[in-house]
Amino acid sequence: MRGALKQIHQALRDVGAGYITYVPGYPVTDLAQSLGAEIAVNEKVALECALGASATGIRSMVIVKQLGMNILADPLAISTTHTTGAGIVVLVGDDLGPRGSQIEMDSRFYGPLTGLPVLDPSAPDLYRAVTEAFRVSEELSIPVILRTTSDVLEDASAVADLSDMPSHLGDTPRCFDRSIWELTAKGRHQRHLAKVLPALREASESSARMDLRGDTGVIASGSVVPLAETVCEETGSSLLVPLYSHPLPLIAIERFLEMHRLVLVAEGPGPFIESHLKGVRGRLTGHLPYGPIKPNDLRTAIGLVHISDLRGEIEMETAAGRPARRSICQSCPFLPLYSALSRMDVPIAGDAGCTILSLRMGAVDMVYGLGSSIGVASGFKEKGIAIVGDYALAHTGIQGLINAIWHRKNVLVGVIWNRVAAMTGFQEVFDLEHVLRALVPEMRILEMPAPEQEIERILREELRSPGVSLVIFKGTCVKQNSRPY
Repeated sequence: MRGALKQIHQALRDVGAGYITYVPGYPVTDLAQSLGAEIAVNEKVALECALGASATGIRSMVIVKQLGMNILADPLAISTTHTTGAGIVVLVGDDLGPRGSQIEMDSRFYGPLTGLPVLDPSAPDLYRAVTEAFRVSEELSIPVILRTTSDVLEDASAVADLSDMPSHLGDTPRCFDRSIWELTAKGRHQRHLAKVLPALREASESSARMDLRGDTGVIASGSVVPLAETVCEETGSSLLVPLYSHPLPLIAIERFLEMHRLVLVAEGPGPFIESHLKGVRGRLTGHLPYGPIKPNDLRTAIGLVHISDLRGEIEMETAAGRPARRSICQSCPFLPLYSALSRMDVPIAGDAGCTILSLRMGAVDMVYGLGSSIGVASGFKEKGIAIVGDYALAHTGIQGLINAIWHRKNVLVGVIWNRVAAMTGFQEVFDLEHVLRALVPEMRILEMPAPEQEIERILREELRSPGVSLVIFKGTCVKQNSRPY
């Protein structure tokens, strides 16, 4: 087991976490499956289950990738002032690059958005961060966001002191305290501002680590910390490492800025800490590149820190110039469907999953996110096609189908039915066939692979029929590559 994962395992055992749930996706799949976490239909449901466990005295963790934060944001934001019971931690893995996601997203911004704390540890600090997150969560009756990145989770060498568990975490987890309802919504918000935020600021300040060396300083967080430690020692630069990205340890940061003539902020993937500070150097000033920070990037930035602005042209990566990545398997039973779709003269909304790989074949025109295709196609000017996988359908696509039926939309829905989440490790998918038959009794089922001509004939027939059409394309993935994306 990798060093980073080992720390998380040990921390969860030491705090007595009793419920762990997840939604698969890179870079969190390996971690979640190694913990034996319970798969959830989507991230909102995962958090809701964990909130229920917390309310009844079970310490809980929710594991999602960065895009999943958008799905669970509603109950997460409400939980800030609603309060919770036992400790509850949302561990989010940010996909740097991105490698297995449609976008690169910085989950730290959910801290100021929700008013919840965000811990951003390096790999050697994971044990400390997990235990600290549960301590803060249980003491203040709020969820805590523990933000990691793909390179942190994949760090095989991370070694930590596994005895550093907070002493304030009691043996008996708390349950939900209904006395919070003696306050109004405004009163609960006032309580958060008056009591919770000051406690979080104190925790943030006390967790910051400072190594003083020279008149140039570096503020580093997350995956960049081990690199910054090495380079700062080489160059004689001072280093400030905040464990909390929100709230930031502003007293420590202000003192650090006063003590140093020039300060560089090294973080990733975006300039979150840098954007809160004035007069510092970093990505916004062109001293550090966007993307992974390498040792020479940091050394060069420190050497040029006296120059106020180094911004220049950014070379945009193109699909043609990038090394080849995954494509539709040549033995895929759904390949005839993608080929038939590429000949259709109507707009086609695709969905995240294997279907996104068919963009190169011209099989779909747009992909806005997991479970989005039916809603998108329902807005087409004339009847078009939505292609959705069975996991994406269960995740959030089913609401789009219900909406289309209720509003009598003209849309053809094609479901790729393979009963596994093929892009994220072949987890078993929730079976909705009886639900779909109840929603669309006249739905059609086609066993795959099938001749392209037959598929094209069915698609064109259904496009001529008004209203919602539903075709299930059933097949079995023949290449069960468990590589988690």
